[in-house]
Amino acid sequence: MSNSDIHNMMQQRFELPGRKEWEKIAEHSLKGRSVESLMTETLEGITLAPLYSDLEEETYPIRPSHSNWICAQPTIGQTGSEWLASMTDSLEKGNEAIYIDGRIPIAWDDVSLHRLAELMKKHPIAFLHIDPQDRLTQVFDGIPSDERDAVTGLVLSPAIQLPSGYRYVRTLGIDMEPIHMDGADSVTELAFALSEASVLAAESESFARFSSQIFFRFPADTHFFMEISKFRAFRTLWQLFCIAYDEKELPPVPLMGVTSLRSFSKIDPYVNLLRAGNSAFSAVLGGVDWLTVYPYNELTAETAQSLRYARNSQLIIREETHADKVIDPGGGSYFIEQLTEELVRKSWKLFLEIEDSGGRDAFLNSGKLQELVSKRQENASIGLTSLIGTNVYASAGNPELNENPPRIETSRPAYPFEELRKKSAEQQIDIRLLVFGSLKSYKPRADFATGFLATGGLSAKQSPSFEDAASALEWLDSEKPDYVIVCASPDMTMEVVPDLISNKPAGVLMDAAGLVEEEVMSHWLAGGLDGFVFNGQNRVEKLTQILNRWKGGESA
Repeated sequence: MSNSDIHNMMQQRFELPGRKEWEKIAEHSLKGRSVESLMTETLEGITLAPLYSDLEEETYPIRPSHSNWICAQPTIGQTGSEWLASMTDSLEKGNEAIYIDGRIPIAWDDVSLHRLAELMKKHPIAFLHIDPQDRLTQVFDGIPSDERDAVTGLVLSPAIQLPSGYRYVRTLGIDMEPIHMDGADSVTELAFALSEASVLAAESESFARFSSQIFFRFPADTHFFMEISKFRAFRTLWQLFCIAYDEKELPPVPLMGVTSLRSFSKIDPYVNLLRAGNSAFSAVLGGVDWLTVYPYNELTAETAQSLRYARNSQLIIREETHADKVIDPGGGSYFIEQLTEELVRKSWKLFLEIEDSGGRDAFLNSGKLQELVSKRQENASIGLTSLIGTNVYASAGNPELNENPPRIETSRPAYPFEELRKKSAEQQIDIRLLVFGSLKSYKPRADFATGFLATGGLSAKQSPSFEDAASALEWLDSEKPDYVIVCASPDMTMEVVPDLISNKPAGVLMDAAGLVEEEVMSHWLAGGLDGFVFNGQNRVEKLTQILNRWKGGESA
């Protein structure tokens, strides 16, 4: 290649494609669907567009307070000595804070409290939900006054009053995990956090005193970009909140992140590893100051193995992504910047509405959170929200669904499926897929029915393939299963179902896979068909109905 060729290549310029060109190509690939069909509406009322090529309006400056975060992981131990041995090992292997959840009892003695006090002078503390009567509180009295400045961290227990001298321990904690688990979306969490802060600010002797003691704890769910934007949005909302109190110097506030249990499921719990990792990474990119990753089996009782996995997920994020070396990883992304902006505006508006309508207590009594819980559980039940291993790609069978008393969390979308599995484990039902025609014709509906049943812990055997209703009825009369689902092509279904429901053996429940016209549906149901199994159906309701209507189950 000559120098002139290189010179000519360097002079080449390419025109940047405009939005219209992109839309034209996108619509061609969508085969007739419009670009608008790619837009997604979130529970927050935000429409996610398929392309963000520029910021629609000027955004507020949003930056995390610093790029590193404190790894604050729990550990286990029934006695103080056992817990200290486990925590010491955890600190040596990457954990950076002394994390204690007071809802999990630990039997402390004088020796273990003294050892804990020594540990607290070397590592920051994160004490949550500590009862004032818990003997753990005595550790604060045991540290000499002139050594209390060495203790730093966060205490999230409103009823506890620390002795004087703990200048670097914040005790005004606002925890969004309860309303998060009760169904709150990102906008509601952010607005409610500000509403809680306004109450504490009003009760404090001064805003300076309030701002020196306040910290916030937010769960990170699995909506990756929404969660990044949520943490970023809070930084701006905090600035706006302080400005509203005429604070010219904006005090930084510690922001604690914790992976959400709302998306967790006891069914196929190892998927929770992926959920927690996704949530943790979004919190890191959003700029949290502290981070706790729940073990994958937090709902059933953590183990040494699961605690190690949870801790290592943080360490891997830090070592492999170098996210701690970037001040604001989401900065400059049109999508994240715009999403952050929308969260700021919607959250501030909702905050003002909450204040005008009676404050936090009035909001909690309004029933809006229950509406959000119901919506989330409905979306999971009809398959609009995918819970891998629970309502999609589920395995039949019923694993032991043990309870961890502090972590019942009945508002989780997976909870109704877990309860359904407990019920199905108590009953043994002989279920068959009644298939017709060629493998190619019946397989799509047979596979769907198999997956449908598996979400309730039920499994089915497949019949031989039949060519007509008469041979299928003969087989049914011989096998006498409890429940069958007819799986065939649409045309074959129309052909065989009338004969099947007219002559099926007594006591056999029969459903058809797929949907038919409303008039035909009504005729079949009146003729003896028990129902249909189809995509978009409320699976929890349908499977509960099957269990209740079966001859060995409860009455309908």
